[in-house]
Amino acid sequence: MSDITRYGEFFAQPVSLIGVGAVKRLPHFAKALGAKKALLCTDKGVAAIANEVAKELREKAGIEVEIFDDVIPNPTGECVEKGYRQFRESKCEMLVSVGGGSAHDTAKAIGVMASHDGFLWDYVGINKLRRAIPPVIAVNTTAGTGSEVTRFAVITNVEKKTKLTIIDWRLTPVVAVNDPELMVAMPPPLTAATGMDALTHAVEAYVSRSATPLTDTLALKSISLISKYLRKAFANGKNMEARSAMGYGQYLAGLAFNSAGVGCVHAIAHQLGGIYNLPHGVCNAVLLPWVQEFNLIACMERLADIAVAMGEGQPGLSVRVLAEKAIESIRLLAHDLGIPDRLGELGVKEEDIPLIATEALKDPSCFTNPRKAEREELVGLLKRAL
Repeated sequence: MSDITRYGEFFAQPVSLIGVGAVKRLPHFAKALGAKKALLCTDKGVAAIANEVAKELREKAGIEVEIFDDVIPNPTGECVEKGYRQFRESKCEMLVSVGGGSAHDTAKAIGVMASHDGFLWDYVGINKLRRAIPPVIAVNTTAGTGSEVTRFAVITNVEKKTKLTIIDWRLTPVVAVNDPELMVAMPPPLTAATGMDALTHAVEAYVSRSATPLTDTLALKSISLISKYLRKAFANGKNMEARSAMGYGQYLAGLAFNSAGVGCVHAIAHQLGGIYNLPHGVCNAVLLPWVQEFNLIACMERLADIAVAMGEGQPGLSVRVLAEKAIESIRLLAHDLGIPDRLGELGVKEEDIPLIATEALKDPSCFTNPRKAEREELVGLLKRAL
C-alpha cells in the first residue's frame, strides 16, 4: 500500500458512460453542455462510427457537427493546426473525438490552440495552460490509450523527431464514452497493441513514485482484468464479455496513470514514436518487461503484487520470485498476442540508441519511474532490448 499519509492529487473527468449501448446516452450529455456547433475529430478508419455519432448529435441533441477526418497515428503539430483552422473557420464551440488516443489527443490540442495565443509547443510541460479549453467529448473505439479520461495530450514534433506532452487538468474531456460495441471491429493486432498499452499504464502507475491508495486500487484491478480478458478479446473480437472487460480495464488504467504518472517505458516509447513513427502500444509492449527488469530492485514488493493480480500468486513464493514472475507473465502475454520480443524487430537501430536515451531522460514520464535512470543505464537497457 502506498503511504496513506502522503499528500496526493487525483484527476478524473466529470462523466463516464461505460458498457454496451453507452454511446446512446451521449446526446443527452452533449446537449447539456450548451454548444451549438462541434468539430468531430476522427480518422478515416472509423468513418462509419464517426458518421453515426455525428448523426445522433445532430438529430437528438440539435448540435451542428463539422467532421475533421484527417487525424493520423502519432498526430503531428501540422495535423493539429489543420484541425484548428477548421474549428475556427467553422465557428465551432465544442470538440468531439471518435477513435483512439490519436483522435483524443488531437482534439485536446486543437482545444489548446482555440483558447490560447502563441504556438502549441509553448504549452508543453505541466500546467502551463492559462484557461479552460472548449469542452471535449471523447468517444473510444479502442481499449488501451486511456486518453479519453486523462489530462495528457501527446503530439509529435516532426522537426525535433520526438513526441511532446502537454499535461494540464483542464485538458481532461468532460464526457468519456467506452461502449464495447464500438470496439468489436478492432482487428486483432490493434486489440493487442492497445491492450498492452493499457497494461503498461496500469503497471507503470502501480510502481510509480507518485502512486496513492486510490491509484493502487485502480491499477491492480486493471491489471487483473487485462490479464484475464485481453487474450480472449484478441482471439475473438466479438466476445462481448471480453470487450466489455477490456473497456473497464483500460479505463481504470487511464484513471490510475492520470494521477500517478507513468515511467521510463513511456519516456522511451515517445522517442521511438517520434523517430520511427512506430505504434505507441507496440513500443510499450516490447519495452515493458525490459524496463521492469531494470526497476526490479527499486520496487520488488510492488512487482510481486502485480504477479498476484496476474494470477501468479502461488503460496510459499518469495517476493523476488513473484516479482520475476510478473515480468515473465508480461512477456508471455505479449508473446501470445504476436508482439515482437525485441526493439530490433521494430526497426530500431543501434546507432540511434544514445540519442533515444538522451531524449527519454528529458521526458516527464521519467520523473515518476521507481528507479532513477542515468543515461548510460538507459543505453544499456536499450541495447539489451535490441
